[in-house]
Amino acid sequence: MLNAQTPSLVDPNLRVRTVVENLDQPTSTAFLGPNDFFVLEKATGQVKRVVNGVVQSTVLDLAVNSGSERGLLGIALHPNFPATPHVYLYWTESTTATDTTVLSETPLLGNRVDRFVWNGSTLTLDQNIIRLRALQPPFAAEPTPEAGRGNHDGGVIKFGPDGKLHLFIGDVGRRGWMQNLLNGPYQPGDPAFGTDDNFGGPEPDDAHLTGVILRLNDDGTAPADNPFTEVGHVFVARLEGSQEVPANASTAKGYAAFFLNRAMTSLSFTVTVAGLDFTGSQTADPGDDLLAAHIHAAAPRGTNAGVRFGFFGQPFNDTNPNDVVVTPFASGVGGTILSKWDLAEGNNTTLTDQLPNILAGQSYINFHTRRLPGGEIRGQIEENPQVTANIHKVFAYGLRNSFGFDFDPRSGNLWLEQNGDDAFTELDLVQPGMNGGWIQVMGPLARIDQFKLIETTMFGGNLQQSRWPPMNIADSPEEARARMVMLPGAHYSDPEFSWKFEVAPAGIGFMDGRGIGPQYDGDLFVGAARPFLEGGFLWHFNLTGNRRKTGVDDPRLEDRVADNLNKPSPDDPVANAQAIIESESLLFGRNSGVVTDIHTGPNGNLFVVSLSNGAIYEIFKEPRP
Repeated sequence: MLNAQTPSLVDPNLRVRTVVENLDQPTSTAFLGPNDFFVLEKATGQVKRVVNGVVQSTVLDLAVNSGSERGLLGIALHPNFPATPHVYLYWTESTTATDTTVLSETPLLGNRVDRFVWNGSTLTLDQNIIRLRALQPPFAAEPTPEAGRGNHDGGVIKFGPDGKLHLFIGDVGRRGWMQNLLNGPYQPGDPAFGTDDNFGGPEPDDAHLTGVILRLNDDGTAPADNPFTEVGHVFVARLEGSQEVPANASTAKGYAAFFLNRAMTSLSFTVTVAGLDFTGSQTADPGDDLLAAHIHAAAPRGTNAGVRFGFFGQPFNDTNPNDVVVTPFASGVGGTILSKWDLAEGNNTTLTDQLPNILAGQSYINFHTRRLPGGEIRGQIEENPQVTANIHKVFAYGLRNSFGFDFDPRSGNLWLEQNGDDAFTELDLVQPGMNGGWIQVMGPLARIDQFKLIETTMFGGNLQQSRWPPMNIADSPEEARARMVMLPGAHYSDPEFSWKFEVAPAGIGFMDGRGIGPQYDGDLFVGAARPFLEGGFLWHFNLTGNRRKTGVDDPRLEDRVADNLNKPSPDDPVANAQAIIESESLLFGRNSGVVTDIHTGPNGNLFVVSLSNGAIYEIFKEPRP
């Protein structure tokens, strides 16, 4: 525990008292009743029961890996608790059977949510709900020290007013579909084109389902009304010369993603090819100019078949050029083709006719060039059932990292804080199917130039990664929007509030009721992830009447961006003073340390968990004399 000052509040009518102290890195709480709650400890892996401000017992002790941002992180009680005595925990598993901080001592899927049964004195494991990516070992495309880090694990879990379990996991350093990179962290000439790491990806299989909010039934299954359940099947194809029959030594690469709707009437797809002249232009030396691109069907892997669909415009068998869009890939080579297969195309066949071949994995995609007219690169179209199942669990994606989300007690809407790297902390209203834009953007899309400038010129300039450097950030809002990986039914939305320079928030929570005053009823509170800005700030936001935007009193915040001038720093008071500029009217409290959980207690007061202070605080209204 750090030496901490006593928390203080801006409102003179409010007071703060310590409910319990001398805890070891508490992360979150769940109330069983008035003056009776569970509290989690990040590094000990212990769930403790606190009654009337005293730790009564340890009801569960898990062997956790707490390196970096891992550990025992989140708790949620079943909506029908205690009649249904289920307690859900988000934690990072140790492989040593003891608590550890060694980053390598966790399984690949070491971040997990489990359901336990409460019998009044102890918690007993009932079933695993989901296992998620935790391990980040070095691999060929990124043999760097930071590849083993353990941050961006998220860990917040809550049941919404709909009775569904919502959980957040950060990007865990991955760079794939859920981070708006269709081909993974591709760089020109990179042999890892179309992958994320040595475990696969970039499609969100079990090892790459990160940077998302998941919405689950209480048993871990996907609700039928999740935003992407209309995607019936997901297929991918990796295109290389070695897959041609006969094989060739082309260095070109391709990657394709296919989405078949649940009704099986439409198959949309995106294909990116690198290393080919994608214009089809006639040049003095035509070389590998693109000649045609097709889907071939009724062909098991390693065999050839006839053309079933052409999709690259005239004269390539497409009868409606308006269904085909070509945009240049960020590197300046290759391109992206978007099309829709609900038309009768090529060889007078239809999607319905070819579905048996596609579903059986007996179709392939082929790019033909003047240099290799029989086919230069080819890839079998195959489904990974993990990807289809995981997309059905996704509520929102394109998210970097967060330590807090909560549900508005009035509207039921979900609000999320997002941590930027160096630029643009966000507060997001998360609607079903939201694509938050990361890694293509943080902050408002219209400020993409500021995002790129800060990330490329200040504070190290690497987006905490070496595989997709910030020089790749788009140069215009339109370019960034065009690069986003939009699942069928997805939508992008700007944050409802942001700070220009990262201010590192953590836990957030709504005040539900008038316990600390009617003026705070339904308002949102945001705590700090670092203890050196105002000693650990508490921000306060009210929402507009429609509960969809933050309300502001400071005219400088009418654009919903606090244009601060620097990031906070542990040893730079000037930077800290610059970091709070334009946030003065939002300040609610100081000296709360690292705040990992905020919520309304059964008595109507506001409770704040401070990880760094090892304490839980209660904010209450000063009684009238």
